[in-house]
Amino acid sequence: MNEIKKYLPYIRKALQDAPNKVDPPTDGALRHRGLDTSKIHAMGLNESFFPPSPKAIQAMRDNLNAVNLYPDAQCPHLTDIISERTGIDRDCIVWGNGSEELLKGSIDLSLSPGEGLVLPVPTFWGYKAMVAAFEAKVSEIPNLSDGKIDINGVHAAIDDNTKIVFLITPNNPSGSMIEKDELERAINGVPDDVLLCVDEAYYDYGIYAGGPDVLSVLKRREGPWITVFTFSKAYAMAGMRIGYALCSSNEIAQALQKTTCVFNVPLLAQYAARESLLDIEHLNFILQETKTGREQLYRGLCNLGLEPLKSVTNFVSTKVPANGRKVMRTMLENGVQINAWADHGYEDFIRITVSREESNSMCLKTLEKVLNSI
Repeated sequence: MNEIKKYLPYIRKALQDAPNKVDPPTDGALRHRGLDTSKIHAMGLNESFFPPSPKAIQAMRDNLNAVNLYPDAQCPHLTDIISERTGIDRDCIVWGNGSEELLKGSIDLSLSPGEGLVLPVPTFWGYKAMVAAFEAKVSEIPNLSDGKIDINGVHAAIDDNTKIVFLITPNNPSGSMIEKDELERAINGVPDDVLLCVDEAYYDYGIYAGGPDVLSVLKRREGPWITVFTFSKAYAMAGMRIGYALCSSNEIAQALQKTTCVFNVPLLAQYAARESLLDIEHLNFILQETKTGREQLYRGLCNLGLEPLKSVTNFVSTKVPANGRKVMRTMLENGVQINAWADHGYEDFIRITVSREESNSMCLKTLEKVLNSI
């Protein structure tokens, strides 16, 4: 007999029904579980395997004595750099505590309960928790078999109730991007009375792989748009929690800013981000090393008889002849941390973050051993 759920009157029902947030297996969380992370190859959270720019590290050290002060609200010095590079007006740039705060804010500013949101899936697992809390009518559009977004499916799901449409390029967990010949069609197919939000967390990897400049197409769009970036990936600053959004208008930017906290970007993160933006040489170093490691992983997975998805990011995903979560747990027991896809219907997919050559080799050897044992 099913037990009747008791609801608390002081918590919104949608939040009580939403799935609980799960703590990601960060280095600290694994150590708290008693694991010696010095002996574990961390290849599960799409973190950079290199530290950030030495100039960024020095900037943090130089300003440690200032952490008793509040950080600048909305990062004016960083805004100057981004505005100059992108041609986007300063008043149309919004800063966030990582890109996730800005993605959540994009939903917050556009949706009321019962209104429509279109989301390609599988994608970043954080979207699940975000959309569940908004009591929205969510249309999840399965990606194509090669991991690319089903643009026709996204367009077909838009109706009179739709308020916001998401495009993710490059996408997590597939690693694919919207190619240049498809990008204009993808953007132009979203009606002008619907907010288009583009998640570009892996932007730098896509550009380095020869991908299109999404912003140049968005600038020609008549309807409203937001595109979101982060310093967590190619700039190797996942622990600093800093991201930014470019918006089509000051009205959109003001609405998005209203969804954020006042002092939402840590002070040291702002100093580090400035130096990271200016250190192009270090960024290119990380991008090139990541490309080399990604190709090593891809070839190695093919040599194991698997068919990995083509990726332009700092991870590679593949279908395996076993349950992905079981593979993930067994890999961790053998000293390699990877991840499994979270979406229903993809229980036999795993995702491996690119690392150094020796860690990539160890991962491939361990995966072969695990798959043979399972």
